Amino acid sequence: MELIIGRSALMGGLNLAQGIVERRNTVPILGNVLLEARDSSLTLAATDMEVGMRTRMACECANPGAVTLSAHKLFEIVRETEAQEVSLRSLENDWVEIRCGRARFKMMSLDPRNFPAMPSAAARTETGVPGGAARVELSIGAKVLTTMIDKTIFAVSPDETRYNLSGVYLECPAPDTVRMAATDGHRLSLIDRPAPGFSMPAGAILPRKGLNELRRLLDSGVEGDVLLCVEAQLAWLLHGNREISMRRVEGEFPDYRGVIPKESKYQISVERDALLAALKRAAIFSSERYHGVRLALTPGSLTVSSTSPELGEASETVDVDFAGDEFSVGFNASYLMQAVTAVPAQAQVLLGLTDEVSPGVLTTPADSAFLYVVMPMRL
Repeated sequence: MELIIGRSALMGGLNLAQGIVERRNTVPILGNVLLEARDSSLTLAATDMEVGMRTRMACECANPGAVTLSAHKLFEIVRETEAQEVSLRSLENDWVEIRCGRARFKMMSLDPRNFPAMPSAAARTETGVPGGAARVELSIGAKVLTTMIDKTIFAVSPDETRYNLSGVYLECPAPDTVRMAATDGHRLSLIDRPAPGFSMPAGAILPRKGLNELRRLLDSGVEGDVLLCVEAQLAWLLHGNREISMRRVEGEFPDYRGVIPKESKYQISVERDALLAALKRAAIFSSERYHGVRLALTPGSLTVSSTSPELGEASETVDVDFAGDEFSVGFNASYLMQAVTAVPAQAQVLLGLTDEVSPGVLTTPADSAFLYVVMPMRL
């Protein structure tokens, strides 16, 4: 293989690969990217066997071929060079020469034939799903999908043993509507968006890592609508010459609808920025293990407080429109802050509270299709 490619194009592809390639793994080739040159184009691919990416870019190809190189080291080389072009050339004994201006590097390539086979989203679009399995397609605005991911992914469970909670649930709750929902057993975040023509007989759990990489792709200047496709075992997004594919999470997502309170006794409206600031300051003295804060309601005010026998105590009062009986309830400060952060700045937050043992519900008039439920905690 021998080619010359623009630094910026190669940098963009390698940057997308960094989140997928694990720095430490038991299969050495999974630490590499696959570079395939042919017909004046270079295809760059990376995978960890669960999430994959592939991007195609133009190059000057003098000799077609394929190599695999360390994803992180190649990224560092391209990032640090000031040259506008990068040349790669295969040498004997699996060595590859990389030239960037006056700088020259030699890297060892692992046999590209051992690189894991990756499903091609582009090929599946042209030929259909193997075996005739059903495929669901969702055409959605890039910014809309970004918002939906941002407002749910923080509620995904970090516990890998609870595999059915380790991703975001995608479903069609009503005709022409798409929903994303996530829960870790202590809280639930969901959001709906219009999706004309969208229909999905059964929901699918998309893995957190795959959605994070999809989110990075959307952040790289993607505009307009994108196509998200879901098959029996695979989900992928194809945009232009770039694609992200991911294996669906196996298992059944819990029936989350049962934990959503039908109504709350009190609806407290509070300014988003003031509430977030009070939570951040009170959390300074919350327990490092439980991160608990107490919300105390009195007529006209909401007091956010925390206490720690080892550190001290903190409290801050925010003006609210509340005229009910005094009561207080404890919540995990991190859970509340992540949900409030998902609300647009300067918007109003509606806290639905009933008593000290009932779930709290967070909504906002700025996005009526966003709902967050969080279980209380004893303090």
